Amino acid sequence: MKAAVLERVGHKPWFKVKDMPRPSLRKGQVLVQNFASSTNPVDVLMRQGKAWLATAGVSNQVIGCDFCGVVTISKSPLFKVGDDVFGMCSIVKGGAYAEEVVVDANQVALKPANLTYIEAGVIPLVGLTAYQALFGIGKLQERENVLITGCTGGVGSAAVQLARSLNCHISGLCSEKHRSDAHNLGCDVVIDYKNQKIPSGARFNLIFDAAGKYTYSDLKHHLIENGIFITTRGETHTIKGMVRTAVDVVLEPQMKMVFVKASAIDLNKIKEIIEQNVFKIPVASVFSLEQIKEAHQLMEKGGFVGKIGIKI
Repeated sequence: MKAAVLERVGHKPWFKVKDMPRPSLRKGQVLVQNFASSTNPVDVLMRQGKAWLATAGVSNQVIGCDFCGVVTISKSPLFKVGDDVFGMCSIVKGGAYAEEVVVDANQVALKPANLTYIEAGVIPLVGLTAYQALFGIGKLQERENVLITGCTGGVGSAAVQLARSLNCHISGLCSEKHRSDAHNLGCDVVIDYKNQKIPSGARFNLIFDAAGKYTYSDLKHHLIENGIFITTRGETHTIKGMVRTAVDVVLEPQMKMVFVKASAIDLNKIKEIIEQNVFKIPVASVFSLEQIKEAHQLMEKGGFVGKIGIKI
Protein backbone atom coordinates (compact mmCIF):
# COMPACT_ATOMS: atom_id res chain seq x y z
CA MET A 1 0.00 0.00 0.00
CA LYS A 2 1.03 3.64 -0.43
CA ALA A 3 1.44 5.87 2.61
CA ALA A 4 2.73 9.36 3.32
CA VAL A 5 5.65 8.60 5.61
CA LEU A 6 6.95 11.27 7.95
CA GLU A 7 10.68 10.92 7.50
CA ARG A 8 11.70 13.62 9.95
CA VAL A 9 10.06 15.54 12.79
CA GLY A 10 10.41 19.30 12.39
CA HIS A 11 9.01 22.59 11.19
CA LYS A 12 8.95 21.56 7.52
CA PRO A 13 6.57 18.79 6.40
CA TRP A 14 9.10 16.05 5.64
CA PHE A 15 6.63 13.61 4.05
CA LYS A 16 7.43 11.10 1.34
CA VAL A 17 4.91 8.76 -0.29
CA LYS A 18 6.27 5.22 -0.09
CA ASP A 19 5.14 1.63 -0.57
CA MET A 20 4.53 0.07 2.84
CA PRO A 21 3.54 -3.45 3.91
CA ARG A 22 -0.15 -4.06 4.60
CA PRO A 23 -0.83 -3.79 8.35
CA SER A 24 -1.78 -7.04 10.09
CA LEU A 25 -5.08 -7.58 11.92
CA ARG A 26 -5.99 -8.97 15.32
CA LYS A 27 -9.31 -10.32 16.50
CA GLY A 28 -11.82 -7.50 16.88
CA GLN A 29 -10.24 -5.34 14.19
CA VAL A 30 -11.07 -4.37 10.61
CA LEU A 31 -8.94 -3.46 7.62
CA VAL A 32 -10.24 -0.39 5.80
CA GLN A 33 -9.39 0.57 2.22
CA ASN A 34 -8.98 4.26 2.99
CA PHE A 35 -10.34 6.78 0.52
CA ALA A 36 -10.22 10.00 2.56
CA SER A 37 -8.49 11.67 5.47
CA SER A 38 -7.91 15.26 6.59
CA THR A 39 -5.52 17.59 8.35
CA ASN A 40 -6.01 18.60 11.98
CA PRO A 41 -4.02 20.96 14.21
CA VAL A 42 -2.90 17.98 16.29
CA ASP A 43 -1.50 16.33 13.13
CA VAL A 44 0.67 19.41 12.59
CA LEU A 45 1.80 19.36 16.22
CA MET A 46 2.65 15.67 15.99
CA ARG A 47 4.56 16.28 12.76
CA GLN A 48 6.51 19.09 14.41
CA GLY A 49 7.18 17.07 17.56
CA LYS A 50 5.43 19.74 19.65
CA ALA A 51 2.42 17.79 20.92
CA TRP A 52 2.73 16.58 24.49
CA LEU A 53 1.97 13.09 23.20
CA ALA A 54 4.63 13.26 20.51
CA THR A 55 7.93 11.42 20.81
CA ALA A 56 11.08 11.15 18.76
CA GLY A 57 9.69 7.84 17.50
CA VAL A 58 7.23 9.68 15.28
CA SER A 59 9.95 9.95 12.62
CA ASN A 60 9.55 7.43 9.80
CA GLN A 61 5.97 6.81 10.86
CA VAL A 62 2.57 7.31 9.26
CA ILE A 63 0.57 9.91 11.13
CA GLY A 64 -2.98 11.20 10.59
CA CYS A 65 -6.19 10.56 12.51
CA ASP A 66 -9.26 10.68 10.26
CA PHE A 67 -10.19 7.96 7.78
CA CYS A 68 -13.14 6.96 5.62
CA GLY A 69 -13.39 4.03 3.27
CA VAL A 70 -14.62 0.46 2.81
CA VAL A 71 -13.99 -2.64 4.94
CA THR A 72 -11.94 -5.19 2.99
CA ILE A 73 -11.15 -7.63 5.84
CA SER A 74 -13.13 -7.99 9.07
CA LYS A 75 -12.23 -9.90 12.21
CA SER A 76 -15.22 -8.48 14.07
CA PRO A 77 -18.90 -9.44 13.98
CA LEU A 78 -19.75 -5.73 13.94
CA PHE A 79 -18.73 -5.17 10.32
CA LYS A 80 -18.68 -7.13 7.09
CA VAL A 81 -16.61 -6.79 3.93
CA GLY A 82 -18.03 -4.01 1.78
CA ASP A 83 -19.26 -1.80 4.61
CA ASP A 84 -18.56 1.89 4.11
CA VAL A 85 -17.12 3.21 7.39
CA PHE A 86 -15.49 6.25 8.96
CA GLY A 87 -13.55 6.76 12.15
CA MET A 88 -10.53 8.06 13.97
CA CYS A 89 -7.14 6.47 14.59
CA SER A 90 -5.24 7.03 17.81
CA ILE A 91 -3.55 10.44 17.78
CA VAL A 92 -0.31 8.86 18.98
CA LYS A 93 -0.28 5.84 16.66
CA GLY A 94 -1.78 7.62 13.66
CA GLY A 95 -1.85 5.67 10.43
CA ALA A 96 -4.57 7.47 8.46
CA TYR A 97 -2.30 8.98 5.79
CA ALA A 98 -2.29 5.62 4.03
CA GLU A 99 -4.27 3.53 1.54
CA GLU A 100 -5.09 0.94 4.20
CA VAL A 101 -5.88 1.39 7.89
CA VAL A 102 -6.31 -1.20 10.66
CA VAL A 103 -8.51 -0.17 13.59
CA ASP A 104 -10.44 -1.71 16.44
CA ALA A 105 -14.07 -2.23 15.47
CA ASN A 106 -15.24 -0.23 18.50
CA GLN A 107 -13.61 2.87 16.97
CA VAL A 108 -15.51 2.67 13.67
CA ALA A 109 -19.03 3.52 12.51
CA LEU A 110 -20.90 3.12 9.24
CA LYS A 111 -20.41 6.15 7.00
CA PRO A 112 -23.35 8.58 6.88
CA ALA A 113 -25.31 7.67 3.76
CA ASN A 114 -25.77 11.30 2.69
CA LEU A 115 -22.06 12.21 2.62
CA THR A 116 -19.24 11.45 0.18
CA TYR A 117 -16.05 9.81 1.42
CA ILE A 118 -14.29 13.18 1.58
CA GLU A 119 -17.21 14.86 3.38
CA ALA A 120 -17.29 12.06 5.96
CA GLY A 121 -13.51 11.76 6.14
CA VAL A 122 -13.02 15.27 7.52
CA ILE A 123 -15.43 14.73 10.42
CA PRO A 124 -14.30 12.11 12.97
CA LEU A 125 -11.72 13.95 15.11
CA VAL A 126 -13.43 17.35 15.09
CA GLY A 127 -16.91 15.84 15.36
CA LEU A 128 -15.94 13.65 18.31
CA THR A 129 -14.13 16.54 20.02
CA ALA A 130 -17.18 18.78 19.75
CA TYR A 131 -19.66 16.05 20.65
CA GLN A 132 -17.72 14.90 23.71
CA ALA A 133 -17.19 18.49 24.87
CA LEU A 134 -20.79 19.67 24.48
CA PHE A 135 -22.72 16.54 25.37
CA GLY A 136 -20.29 14.39 27.36
CA ILE A 137 -18.70 17.08 29.53
CA GLY A 138 -21.05 20.03 29.14
CA LYS A 139 -24.35 18.09 29.31
CA LEU A 140 -25.80 20.63 26.90
CA GLN A 141 -29.60 20.90 26.97
CA GLU A 142 -32.27 22.18 24.59
CA ARG A 143 -32.37 25.94 24.01
CA GLU A 144 -29.42 26.82 26.24
CA ASN A 145 -27.23 29.84 25.57
CA VAL A 146 -23.84 28.88 24.12
CA LEU A 147 -20.66 30.74 23.16
CA ILE A 148 -18.27 29.03 20.76
CA THR A 149 -14.83 30.47 19.93
CA GLY A 150 -13.26 29.62 16.57
CA CYS A 151 -16.77 28.90 15.32
CA THR A 152 -15.78 28.49 11.66
CA GLY A 153 -12.83 26.16 12.27
CA GLY A 154 -13.06 22.38 12.20
CA VAL A 155 -14.04 21.78 15.82
CA GLY A 156 -15.96 25.05 16.00
CA SER A 157 -18.09 24.39 12.92
CA ALA A 158 -18.94 20.94 14.29
CA ALA A 159 -19.84 22.42 17.67
CA VAL A 160 -22.11 25.09 16.17
CA GLN A 161 -24.09 22.51 14.22
CA LEU A 162 -24.34 20.09 17.15
CA ALA A 163 -25.60 22.90 19.39
CA ARG A 164 -28.03 23.92 16.64
CA SER A 165 -29.45 20.39 16.68
CA LEU A 166 -30.69 21.20 20.21
CA ASN A 167 -32.10 24.58 19.15
CA CYS A 168 -29.57 26.40 21.33
CA HIS A 169 -28.93 30.13 20.99
CA ILE A 170 -25.38 30.31 19.65
CA SER A 171 -22.91 33.16 19.75
CA GLY A 172 -19.76 32.58 17.75
CA LEU A 173 -16.33 34.21 17.69
CA CYS A 174 -14.46 34.34 14.38
CA SER A 175 -12.81 36.82 12.03
CA GLU A 176 -14.93 39.42 10.26
CA LYS A 177 -14.31 37.87 6.84
CA HIS A 178 -16.02 34.68 8.00
CA ARG A 179 -19.10 36.36 9.48
CA SER A 180 -21.47 35.10 6.78
CA ASP A 181 -20.00 31.59 7.05
CA ALA A 182 -20.66 31.59 10.79
CA HIS A 183 -24.27 32.61 10.24
CA ASN A 184 -24.66 29.91 7.60
CA LEU A 185 -23.36 27.29 10.03
CA GLY A 186 -26.00 28.30 12.56
CA CYS A 187 -24.67 31.13 14.75
CA ASP A 188 -27.36 33.57 15.90
CA VAL A 189 -24.79 36.18 16.94
CA VAL A 190 -21.34 36.56 15.36
CA ILE A 191 -18.57 38.50 17.09
CA ASP A 192 -15.40 39.63 15.31
CA TYR A 193 -12.83 38.56 17.89
CA LYS A 194 -10.26 41.07 16.61
CA ASN A 195 -12.40 44.21 16.67
CA GLN A 196 -15.40 43.46 18.88
CA LYS A 197 -15.90 42.48 22.48
CA ILE A 198 -18.44 40.05 23.84
CA PRO A 199 -21.32 42.21 25.14
CA SER A 200 -20.69 42.93 28.82
CA GLY A 201 -24.11 41.63 29.86
CA ALA A 202 -23.96 38.40 27.83
CA ARG A 203 -24.18 35.25 29.95
CA PHE A 204 -23.89 31.67 28.79
CA ASN A 205 -24.76 28.23 30.10
CA LEU A 206 -21.72 26.87 28.29
CA ILE A 207 -18.65 28.43 26.72
CA PHE A 208 -16.72 26.13 24.38
CA ASP A 209 -13.25 27.39 23.49
CA ALA A 210 -12.93 25.42 20.25
CA ALA A 211 -10.11 27.75 19.19
CA GLY A 212 -8.04 26.73 22.20
CA LYS A 213 -6.88 30.30 22.85
CA TYR A 214 -8.62 31.32 26.06
CA THR A 215 -8.54 30.50 29.76
CA TYR A 216 -11.37 30.27 32.24
CA SER A 217 -10.11 33.52 33.76
CA ASP A 218 -10.60 35.29 30.41
CA LEU A 219 -14.28 34.46 30.07
CA LYS A 220 -15.63 33.38 33.47
CA HIS A 221 -17.58 36.63 33.92
CA HIS A 222 -19.73 35.58 30.93
CA LEU A 223 -20.91 32.36 32.59
CA ILE A 224 -24.18 32.01 34.44
CA GLU A 225 -24.03 30.55 37.93
CA ASN A 226 -22.98 26.90 37.55
CA GLY A 227 -22.17 27.51 33.90
CA ILE A 228 -19.23 25.61 32.42
CA PHE A 229 -16.17 26.59 30.38
CA ILE A 230 -14.67 23.86 28.20
CA THR A 231 -11.47 24.23 26.19
CA THR A 232 -9.55 22.08 23.75
CA ARG A 233 -6.24 23.19 25.28
CA GLY A 234 -6.49 26.60 26.95
CA GLU A 235 -4.16 29.51 26.27
CA THR A 236 -0.90 27.60 25.85
CA HIS A 237 0.88 29.86 23.36
CA THR A 238 2.74 31.74 26.09
CA ILE A 239 4.31 30.77 29.42
CA LYS A 240 1.89 33.10 31.23
CA GLY A 241 -1.07 31.52 29.46
CA MET A 242 0.14 28.00 30.26
CA VAL A 243 0.45 28.88 33.94
CA ARG A 244 -3.02 30.45 34.03
CA THR A 245 -4.52 27.42 32.28
CA ALA A 246 -2.84 25.00 34.69
CA VAL A 247 -4.01 26.98 37.72
CA ASP A 248 -7.58 27.21 36.40
CA VAL A 249 -7.77 23.46 35.69
CA VAL A 250 -6.71 22.68 39.26
CA LEU A 251 -8.66 25.34 41.15
CA GLU A 252 -11.76 26.10 39.09
CA PRO A 253 -14.50 23.42 39.08
CA GLN A 254 -16.29 25.20 36.22
CA MET A 255 -13.30 24.78 33.88
CA LYS A 256 -12.89 21.55 31.94
CA MET A 257 -10.64 20.35 29.14
CA VAL A 258 -11.74 17.92 26.46
CA PHE A 259 -9.40 15.09 25.46
CA VAL A 260 -10.95 13.41 22.43
CA LYS A 261 -11.37 9.64 22.42
CA ALA A 262 -12.21 7.38 19.49
CA SER A 263 -15.70 6.01 20.14
CA ALA A 264 -18.05 4.10 17.86
CA ILE A 265 -20.95 4.96 20.19
CA ASP A 266 -20.36 8.69 19.80
CA LEU A 267 -19.67 8.38 16.06
CA ASN A 268 -23.00 6.64 15.57
CA LYS A 269 -24.79 9.43 17.43
CA ILE A 270 -23.04 11.98 15.20
CA LYS A 271 -24.01 9.87 12.17
CA GLU A 272 -27.69 10.07 13.21
CA ILE A 273 -27.48 13.87 13.38
CA ILE A 274 -25.67 14.05 10.02
CA GLU A 275 -28.35 11.96 8.33
CA GLN A 276 -30.98 14.47 9.44
CA ASN A 277 -29.22 16.89 7.05
CA VAL A 278 -28.39 19.33 9.83
CA PHE A 279 -24.64 18.68 10.10
CA LYS A 280 -21.97 18.97 7.42
CA ILE A 281 -18.42 20.25 7.86
CA PRO A 282 -17.37 22.66 5.08
CA VAL A 283 -14.48 21.28 3.01
CA ALA A 284 -12.19 24.22 2.20
CA SER A 285 -9.74 22.36 -0.07
CA VAL A 286 -8.93 18.82 -1.16
CA PHE A 287 -5.39 17.52 -1.73
CA SER A 288 -4.11 14.15 -2.91
CA LEU A 289 -1.89 11.96 -0.74
CA GLU A 290 1.04 13.09 -2.87
CA GLN A 291 0.17 16.70 -1.94
CA ILE A 292 0.22 16.11 1.82
CA LYS A 293 2.97 18.70 2.23
CA GLU A 294 0.80 21.39 0.65
CA ALA A 295 -2.14 20.34 2.82
CA HIS A 296 -0.08 20.77 5.98
CA GLN A 297 1.26 24.10 4.80
CA LEU A 298 -2.29 25.38 4.28
CA MET A 299 -3.28 24.00 7.68
CA GLU A 300 -0.51 26.05 9.32
CA LYS A 301 -1.36 29.16 7.29
CA GLY A 302 -5.01 29.01 8.33
CA GLY A 303 -7.63 31.51 7.23
CA PHE A 304 -10.05 28.92 5.82
CA VAL A 305 -13.47 27.70 6.93
CA GLY A 306 -14.02 24.09 8.01
CA LYS A 307 -11.52 21.36 7.13
CA ILE A 308 -8.91 20.36 4.55
CA GLY A 309 -9.60 16.99 2.94
CA ILE A 310 -7.06 14.42 1.76
CA LYS A 311 -8.16 12.22 -1.16
CA ILE A 312 -6.42 8.84 -1.06
